[in-house]
Amino acid sequence: MLGASGLMAAATGSFLPALIGVGAEVLWLVLGADSGPFRRWVALQEGKEAKQRMLAEVAQLAAGLDDEYQARFETLRKLADEIQELARENQGFETSLLQREMAKLGQLLHSFLKMAANHQRLQRYLSQNPVAEVERDIARSQRALKQETDPRVQASLKQALALAQKRLKQHQQVEGSWKSLSVQMDTLEKAFDYLKSHILGIGSGDELAEELDNLVSGVSTVSELEASTNQLMDDLKVESARNQVAKVINIKG
Repeated sequence: MLGASGLMAAATGSFLPALIGVGAEVLWLVLGADSGPFRRWVALQEGKEAKQRMLAEVAQLAAGLDDEYQARFETLRKLADEIQELARENQGFETSLLQREMAKLGQLLHSFLKMAANHQRLQRYLSQNPVAEVERDIARSQRALKQETDPRVQASLKQALALAQKRLKQHQQVEGSWKSLSVQMDTLEKAFDYLKSHILGIGSGDELAEELDNLVSGVSTVSELEASTNQLMDDLKVESARNQVAKVINIKG
């Protein structure tokens, strides 16, 4: 992978492929090499290219996280390793079934990374765009509209009020997505804790498979959340550009 990244960097004249390759290799050494569930999950991906894409994606996701999210992910990764060790001590599990089921923990770790990346994006937006400011803009426009008698000024104030109300609605959508991701991340962390405390008491492979399948199905909406988050952030960028244009037009008018 490093060789391919180096060749691509040389061919394109860009350092980005090399950086991604190095990042993926470092992550594989740090994360994949000492995380059995993650390593097995990557091994289940079909084809060498699929594995390389997966490692590159994980490297980019992990590298872009703030310390808080990285710490939460590291805690979850360690829990996955502990669950694997405890599962080996359970004599009720067949080796082949255990390997297959433990690989699902890697899938869950990857899902947590994607949730963390989107949660961080939404958190930054909410921090940079306090809802109190939008609510003040709405109140200010409403007061000014009641006091203004000039039709032209009234029209401008109505436009400003409509834009502020739209911003508030968008802010509420962002906050709703942020809360949903917060709950899913917390639930997954608690589920790992629960599985660790009960793994020795699970009596059969079917019970283990059911427990893990429930966890996987619980985060099955990660892709949908990611798609809706991307769409929402794109809409916010477009709307922000429109707001800037509208402000310029109002000033000139």
